Amino acid sequence: MRLEELKKGLWGYRKDAVFQYIAQQEEQFTQKMAEKDARMEQRSQQDRSHIQELEQENRALKEELSRLRAQQDQISQAILDARSSAEALKAESRAQEETARETIRQALERDLEELAGYRKQIETLRQTIQAALACMEEQAETMEEQAEKLAAAAPEGNLTLFQ
Repeated sequence: MRLEELKKGLWGYRKDAVFQYIAQQEEQFTQKMAEKDARMEQRSQQDRSHIQELEQENRALKEELSRLRAQQDQISQAILDARSSAEALKAESRAQEETARETIRQALERDLEELAGYRKQIETLRQTIQAALACMEEQAETMEEQAEKLAAAAPEGNLTLFQ
């Protein structure tokens, strides 16, 4: 019913028509309000559901962030451990290298001393051999001279007289 459809009486609109109109308007308004309340309740329910989803997502993201921070801390600690291990290995290898160099130097010095001893022995042996050769040379010369003297003193002729 519209306002134009109201029945008019002698002094204006009829009361029962006005009441009917008001009741109808109230019913429409109540229906619209109920629909609006239902939509609002539905929207409120959707909003609560969305808030719960966001809160769950927020908790999940916080847990993931916590897990990633723990991993980051582990990675940082692993890097620090690796660096300290590398430094320790470098120091240990330097110490081993120095020890090896010292060992090689000492072995070389011993070998050089032994070699010097061999040189002295060889020099002594060479001098002894030279002295022996010189002595033998003198003896050979003396024997040659004696052989020449004996050969010169030997009779050249008939050796039958001495028989």
